[in-house]
Amino acid sequence: MLSRDARWIAAAVQVVIAWEWLVSGVNKLLSGTFPQGLASTLNDGAQDNPNGWYVAILQGIVIPHSVAFGYAIEATEILIALALIVGAVVLVGPIRLPGTPQHRLAVGEITAATIAALLCAFLCVNFHFYMGDSIIPWFNSAKPFDEGITLDTLMPPLSVVILTINLWVLTDMTETRVSKYVRRWVSQLRARASGEQSDAPSVVEQGS
Repeated sequence: MLSRDARWIAAAVQVVIAWEWLVSGVNKLLSGTFPQGLASTLNDGAQDNPNGWYVAILQGIVIPHSVAFGYAIEATEILIALALIVGAVVLVGPIRLPGTPQHRLAVGEITAATIAALLCAFLCVNFHFYMGDSIIPWFNSAKPFDEGITLDTLMPPLSVVILTINLWVLTDMTETRVSKYVRRWVSQLRARASGEQSDAPSVVEQGS
């Protein structure tokens, strides 16, 4: 079972990531023009973008339906933030094992945080390629005034860490039931084996 200290650290990182998504999503929502202006922004970003395969996806799929994608991005960013915040609260609390109060609710909240972490990684990978960055960040002397590794580059591995932690906690919440069945099965095998040994005649009895 994951230690309490590890869960507190993971929850702190999760809240920071959630805050970033909440600010980003709410800013888009309050602007009132993000969905309508997404096509223009994507077209500008596609200019001189070295990731030709990604530009093809933008021009063939996203830009023709940019308004729908814009609303989806707004909603997804805010939902990611809320799911991660609620999941962080569950992380710092006691592990809700089967049979304890609010077990199903806690499992649902951790599951939502796990899905949110996966969506977080997906969106950040998209932003990474949209900015024209390569698959693996590398040294670039042509951009000495830019940040070495962007936030969108750091977010996917952090999201994978959060995803792993939440999956681990989810396993802790549900493994008791599995362990119970495994222990019962093992005990039945042992009882059966010991019963067969007691029924078998001893070497002395066989020789007499």
